Amino acid sequence: MQLAEVVDRPVAAADLADLRRLQQAAVSAVEALVGDGTLDCREINDLAAQSVARVELVVADGVPQRRFVWTDASMAAALARRLIDELGELDQSRLRRCARAECDLIFYDTTRSRTRRWHAEDPCGWRERQRVHRGPRPPVDGGT
Repeated sequence: MQLAEVVDRPVAAADLADLRRLQQAAVSAVEALVGDGTLDCREINDLAAQSVARVELVVADGVPQRRFVWTDASMAAALARRLIDELGELDQSRLRRCARAECDLIFYDTTRSRTRRWHAEDPCGWRERQRVHRGPRPPVDGGT
């Protein structure tokens, strides 16, 4: 998803401090979900509190339907609200840490078998298979 699909205004210098707070809160939340930590929602909730929704009645395909229309006081508020939606819907058991020791990324395993090991095939999957392939080999018996 592109940032332009979430927010409809350019990033201003005034947004940067709250965006940094949100980034740190998101990292802490995911680390808590992957590990055995306790998820602290306060920072994310504080940032999202600047978002307000109203209900509108719209007609879609001739059928009246309700729709929530959000007004976000800041870019961080819009992103925090979306983060809350995403974290509230995800299956925590599918969050994984990349199996490559040198990588510290976390990913969401969407495979049916839930056996994905790396956050991406390139570079981590490729490098890990290369490491195993180039690893120690049994000595070759020279026939002596």
